[in-house]
Amino acid sequence: MPTATPARRATSSVDACRATVVHDTQDPETIIVEYELTGTSTKTNRQSTAAFIGVLTVRDGKVVLWREYQNTLAIMQAIG
Repeated sequence: MPTATPARRATSSVDACRATVVHDTQDPETIIVEYELTGTSTKTNRQSTAAFIGVLTVRDGKVVLWREYQNTLAIMQAIG
């Protein structure tokens, strides 16, 4: 029988989200978005910003695909 995994406490809070560039694609339902999240580490109280890239596809007014790319090493170092 599987055991329950204890809940983990969040190690940061998101303070801001800012789209820096939106790229159109040849598919009119898909865009590529470069954006930044700024957050504060709950461990160190240090604020930092991390860059992300999202590929989003929308059909009938609903997001049907959200693929996200990020530098996880930079994020882990920022969290502390």
